[in-house]
Amino acid sequence: MSESAQGLGGWSSPKPAEEPIQATCDAVRKAVEEKINSGLPFGKYNATLYVEQVVEGMNYRMKVEINTVSVIRIQVYQSPFLVMGAPTPPQLTAVAADGPLDGPF
Repeated sequence: MSESAQGLGGWSSPKPAEEPIQATCDAVRKAVEEKINSGLPFGKYNATLYVEQVVEGMNYRMKVEINTVSVIRIQVYQSPFLVMGAPTPPQLTAVAADGPLDGPF
């Protein structure tokens, strides 16, 4: 959905997660594992669905499969700013049990 169609600050419609979103998800994997899995690695970690919100940067909410029966939701913020000429790494802002992408965290 285009920025004008979703409205500035509104969430997009859910979309299947593809490579650029999986890369963003992978960038916060360690933080997610530390927060909900005592730092132990997940056997599986695949983004399946996401929504995005245009802010000063971009917010993403993703559904992530962490094993064959468990799904979690994560929220990630991507700043538009550069630090020493490089993009700012994505930041994990929330983790929750499975539920709707537009539900509370």
